Amino acid sequence: MSILNREGFDKKLGGMAKRLERLKVYQSLTFEQYLEDEDRQAMVERYLEVVIQAAIDVNKMLIKQIGNTSLEGMNNTDIFHQVGQMGCIAPDLAAQLALSAGFRNVLAHVYDDILPEVTYRALKLAVDQYGQYVQQVQAYLNTIDKNPE
Repeated sequence: MSILNREGFDKKLGGMAKRLERLKVYQSLTFEQYLEDEDRQAMVERYLEVVIQAAIDVNKMLIKQIGNTSLEGMNNTDIFHQVGQMGCIAPDLAAQLALSAGFRNVLAHVYDDILPEVTYRALKLAVDQYGQYVQQVQAYLNTIDKNPE
């Protein structure tokens, strides 16, 4: 196994945790309250996009550094499933998060056609699911730090 770039992982995971804390504030909003403020909607969309992209980046780092596997031919959905198969995160969590990979593309590229209902549902799920993701990846990395091969 190659030497882990723990600093890179910690930076990405720390940034995710910070944005998830910011998103927690919006979880208590009703859908009607969410719709009242376009700036709030834009902020939630951007935070979700960045959190999902950071997880994709972390997944790629895990696959390359720990799995020592090429990413060729893998899409972002496959990448989530791969880290679940590697044991970096629970396979059921990987399957749940794989669904968000396509939503990240919508957030990044579709702009005017983003449905507020979809973003609101994603907000409700993201804080919990991506919070679990951060914890599980950190725990996995800590076991590698303690038991290097």
